[in-house]
Amino acid sequence: MTGKGGFQHYKFEVPEIIFGRGLLRQVGSCARRLGGKQVFLVSDQGVFKAGWVDLAIKSLHESGLNVVYFDQITPNPKDYEIESGFREYVAKGADVIVGLGGGSAMDAAKGIAILSANGGRIGDYRGSDKIHRPIPPLVLCPTTCGTGSDVSQFAVINDTEQLCKFTIMSRCIAPDISLTDPETLLTLPQHHVGSTAVDALAHAIEAYFSIAASSLTDVNALQALTLLAKSYVRAVREHRIEDLEDLSRASLHAGMAFSNALLGIGHALSHPIGGLYDVNHGDVNAILLPEVVKYDYPVVTEKIAGLLNALGCELKGNEEFAEEMTVSVIENLLDAGGSPRGLRTLGVREEDLNKLAELALQDVCVLTSPRQTDAEDLLGILKRSF
Repeated sequence: MTGKGGFQHYKFEVPEIIFGRGLLRQVGSCARRLGGKQVFLVSDQGVFKAGWVDLAIKSLHESGLNVVYFDQITPNPKDYEIESGFREYVAKGADVIVGLGGGSAMDAAKGIAILSANGGRIGDYRGSDKIHRPIPPLVLCPTTCGTGSDVSQFAVINDTEQLCKFTIMSRCIAPDISLTDPETLLTLPQHHVGSTAVDALAHAIEAYFSIAASSLTDVNALQALTLLAKSYVRAVREHRIEDLEDLSRASLHAGMAFSNALLGIGHALSHPIGGLYDVNHGDVNAILLPEVVKYDYPVVTEKIAGLLNALGCELKGNEEFAEEMTVSVIENLLDAGGSPRGLRTLGVREEDLNKLAELALQDVCVLTSPRQTDAEDLLGILKRSF
């Protein structure tokens, strides 16, 4: 962001980051370093079936720690699931939290941590900077390649009464340690590799365009895009560990970018869609992204050359076709990775589009959109994406 006199000022915050193949085996030593004795491990049944929960529990036990395992988490984590986890955390006298899984498990771990220190209902903390007491020590271990929750200051929760997602934003909920083991992607189904990597793509582009972007966030956003352009399609099709590792790194870089630069209208729109229909977040982003880029394009033209260069395209000499090139390279990448087209394919109803646009306008992500928007413009994006 730009201060008085045109000088840019910003801060850039990240947790301790540990990255590498096979390093999930170090989760026990990480929790122990944070002073844990009774670890509350939050995951889900898919990660359990893949064998990663057993590996994590073994590591925790080998470090002399007791483990309470909680897996009552579903995709798009629900408010009542988090409140149930909080009650279990208190009942078992836990003192450190480990989140292992995709964005749902990690955001649920954050929600449980918030309630353990601050009490109340999780909905009390929607919005920005509503958390007043420090949360317990927190280690987050992603097993997908897109969420960025393991390095971010955000948690996204599903309000089951209002049928909408809400965002919690606070420096307090960034974890103490982010531990990424790319080998966990080897058991991730093909579709989930693609859909979670698309979330990283959307994170990187929206952070790069954000009005809160800085040189530090741009470096990370562009590195994420370079890695995605290099390895996304091959990772989805061939599942090679080298390409999956690139996607893990892309997710990490995109997470650092958007945690500090925030996001834009793509995520503002995807949140109410996910809340109302309980659909895959990455699939929603894939459908919306081309139209969001078209909408933002007139106010981000100075950043397009950098974006295209990161995605492997040369703008020089083709400036008059810049918008078409930008949209085309993104659509080609999405198509090659098997992303869906059209909100109707996810079960979105046309009669709900007005409601979705109004809800999106209330989302915190619109605040850092590079282009000021209104409900009519957001409705237009939804209609063109339908």
